[in-house]
Amino acid sequence: MAPRPPHRQGRPTKSPRSQTSTTKPRDEREVRRPHPARAGEEIVKFIGVQSCLTIAELRRNEIRRLFVAPEQRETFARLLAWCAKRDIPTKLIEDDELARVAGTEHHEGVCIEAKPVKIFKAAEFVGRVADIQRGVIVLLEGVENPHNVGAILRTCCFFGVTGVIVRSEVMSTLSGAACRIAEGAAEHVQLSIVRDARAIVEYLKEAGFAVVSTTPHEARSLYGISWPDKVVVVFGAEGSGVSEAMLALSDLKVTVPRLGPIESLNVATCVGSVLTEARRQAVVKGLVRRY
Repeated sequence: MAPRPPHRQGRPTKSPRSQTSTTKPRDEREVRRPHPARAGEEIVKFIGVQSCLTIAELRRNEIRRLFVAPEQRETFARLLAWCAKRDIPTKLIEDDELARVAGTEHHEGVCIEAKPVKIFKAAEFVGRVADIQRGVIVLLEGVENPHNVGAILRTCCFFGVTGVIVRSEVMSTLSGAACRIAEGAAEHVQLSIVRDARAIVEYLKEAGFAVVSTTPHEARSLYGISWPDKVVVVFGAEGSGVSEAMLALSDLKVTVPRLGPIESLNVATCVGSVLTEARRQAVVKGLVRRY
């Protein structure tokens, strides 16, 4: 057995933690290692001031790391202090480095690493909305562009939509880019992402929802119908439109009347146009009130 080294009096041995803290600033050290209690969980990088402020308000316990540019330090001062008290890594970071961390230049001076937005499974989604007396659910078929999805979520939140279903074979959660465009709406709207929308629509029809699909073919003007109190409004991707299977399930087909030479609208704009009329009728009937 090797002899123990002699004890050096007058020079107390430093702990590994104190040795590390003398060689590297605390915030820089912590930002480069994963939180030990969260190893392996799914994390999304959220960007944009309003998106990140909403996360801080509604689910700050799911934040894992916080990066803030100097110009946004005051805006996120309370969150920075809150994270510091709970040993959540934070870092003040210049715009060019923040762009590398966030993966985009459109970060607006902040990036939060946190758990993904809550996505409800189809059965859970139906269970949450089936018993409502009135409301609107928006179904997006193949709409996957994050800017369109984010803009639609913002519009749906503004109009008090009950929930949003996205039929997609590639999406499983919302990206940080979509949440930035949604301006916080992604944290408020009930959302389900499914590969096959037929089953969930059939369940909703059994629960009393009418299905209204938007299409330019053999459709009535959205201004010329009486909108049902409980309705699923279906929007298709630009180009392909609503699928034949979904059109076959529809109770009504509507279109936005075209008054100019351009043949179609961006899908996010179309959603806004249709919801404006659908919710206007609900307000006139006294079924909903302003927020």
